[in-house]
Amino acid sequence: MLRSILIGLDGTGDGEAAVDLGLSWAREHDATALGMSVVDESGILVSEQAMFASGYQQLAVEPLVDTARQRSRVILEQFTAKCHDLHVRGKVVSEAGTPYVKMLEEAQRCDLVMLGQKTHYEYGWKDQPDETLSRVLKDSPRPVVAVPRGPVVGEAVIVAYDGSLQSARALYAFEASGLSRSRSVYVVSVATIRSEAARHARRGCEFLRNHDIQAVDIAVESRAKASEVILEEVRRRDTGLLVIGAYGKPTIREFFIGSVTRSILDHCPAPVFCYH
Repeated sequence: MLRSILIGLDGTGDGEAAVDLGLSWAREHDATALGMSVVDESGILVSEQAMFASGYQQLAVEPLVDTARQRSRVILEQFTAKCHDLHVRGKVVSEAGTPYVKMLEEAQRCDLVMLGQKTHYEYGWKDQPDETLSRVLKDSPRPVVAVPRGPVVGEAVIVAYDGSLQSARALYAFEASGLSRSRSVYVVSVATIRSEAARHARRGCEFLRNHDIQAVDIAVESRAKASEVILEEVRRRDTGLLVIGAYGKPTIREFFIGSVTRSILDHCPAPVFCYH
């Protein structure tokens, strides 16, 4: 069950969706919401303003760092105010360093990590997404939920399951989180042979039923890209959460760099619960 949720704070509209959903889950599960802001001092040091500053570099860096720290303080204050308004137990963490490294360290003492589907933590990337989400996904010790911009309105949960070790771990982490509470759950498996898809989907459902979670198995026979089939199921079923591990790939590296996950993270209209 969820006891603590680490919520990344980058002060953007993309990140606000993760804050809103994270606080909603914290309230629902009586969990502590840990809001984290990271000042990317390493990024500032190698920024154009610092590298090409005339005179002593430190003189150029200090005001940039001060501005970033002030922005971080404002972000944390806003998070604290939201927690107070929603009657959620909230804590804040302020760090300086490489954003994804600091988040991975902090994740070790939480049950779940929540980030925007598009992240903006690295200095100089404010107007376009940076690589923080991908880097956290690759090495996170805890499940990561990538939240798209905008309100989350769906109720159902879809579990993309292919019987791989990674998808089995994702299913286990999802069950342990308690996020299935009061939600319809569908286990979807895609394969070129229907019997294979059915076998995997039934196995996933059986695990959930052993934990008193009623789930519906859906076997899809298709030669289309797995990501396209999964996203179509998401759109059809009033989905509020997609659970996925290393779907359809033999290695973790291929999953996190490959097209299946990248496509899902780029286009999924619902939050994506990832674990490997």
